[in-house]
Amino acid sequence: MPEQRNQSGLTIVELLVGMVILGIVVTGLYNLFRVHNLMAAKQEETTRMQQELLSVIVQMADDIRMCGYTPNGGSFGFNSTSTDATSIFCTSDTNRNGIVDANSTDREQFAYRLSGNIIEVFEEEEGSWNSTARDIDGLTLTYFNADGTAFVPTATTIDTIRFVEINATATAAAERSSLNIPNRTMSTRVFCRNMGL
Repeated sequence: MPEQRNQSGLTIVELLVGMVILGIVVTGLYNLFRVHNLMAAKQEETTRMQQELLSVIVQMADDIRMCGYTPNGGSFGFNSTSTDATSIFCTSDTNRNGIVDANSTDREQFAYRLSGNIIEVFEEEEGSWNSTARDIDGLTLTYFNADGTAFVPTATTIDTIRFVEINATATAAAERSSLNIPNRTMSTRVFCRNMGL
């Protein structure tokens, strides 16, 4: 009678099949992780772009609304030499003394401009331009008179501005440009409540 061996274990074929199945599972998990990270990076960058736009548009709108504020008389409002399609300069009498105070902490002068892909704000107290929003692909300011007609402000028409339309477009940061995130655009119309009174 032949001797029977009681062997337990796996054959080489069974080991190879197990390794292939394990490899497929690990590859699937890695791809799931990679896709999830890609989606998270896209969402994070999209949120950052929208926040940049929202914060700069709200800041600009608040300042434009106050343009020309002058409770005690004086000449306040838009500056024709620095107000165009990509920049705006305005004054208001926030401390109510009737004059524009240079280097004041009262923010009686404000200005915004597009410089490269950065929106800069003029800091009156420091006398310098500082970044307020980055990765901005475009900034367009459109000026309207009381009839709602758009026009390009000149020295003779600057005082007829009654509202300003702000259009800004954000783009993905350079390090995330390979993610193919579409640009985001926001716009708003701001009525200059102190102009033409």
